[in-house]
Amino acid sequence: MLHKKIRLLALAGGMMAGAMLTGAPAQAEPTAEMLANTCAGCHGTLGQSAGPASPAIAGFPKNFLKTVLTEFKSGERPATIMDRIAKGYSDTEIDLIAEFLSKQKWGVAKTASVTGTPINDELAKQGEEKVKDCVKCHEDDGKKQDEDTPRLGGQWLDYLLIRVSDYKTLENYPQPKKMKKQIERLSVQELEAVAHYFANQ
Repeated sequence: MLHKKIRLLALAGGMMAGAMLTGAPAQAEPTAEMLANTCAGCHGTLGQSAGPASPAIAGFPKNFLKTVLTEFKSGERPATIMDRIAKGYSDTEIDLIAEFLSKQKWGVAKTASVTGTPINDELAKQGEEKVKDCVKCHEDDGKKQDEDTPRLGGQWLDYLLIRVSDYKTLENYPQPKKMKKQIERLSVQELEAVAHYFANQ
């Protein structure tokens, strides 16, 4: 019995030494959840943002998340920091992050201390009159999603205001052709009203 224990200990020691000599990793590869947790600093726990300028991304369609992250990584989509962050992930890791976040419950983590820009009811009403064409894609008051369309209903107003400004002022900002036409026909003020409308849902 004693000899058997000694042999097992020797075998275990040999395996550990072999792993050290061959440079084998001491720990497992990061899981999808571990990779996605690095997004929490800006996008909140499990993608439920607690910061008005950072969008909630929990429950976004996988294909949409993957496309956006890939565009950040390639530099196709303008960014202040996301382009640098995305470059740190492989295509496989981006796929894992998108898959994990797409399975989370959508939500904006508003608290008493973090509420962002208040929604203007009058502007929201004006926005309702301008979203006629928007809701062909952003159905159910912006709450419906599909593989290429993220949720807008209930999103942070500050983020929506930043985004409509980018769409209007930045050249070649990635967006569907149908959306580009709608953006072009609306003024900055009208787009701001649309943002108030969707944030109010």
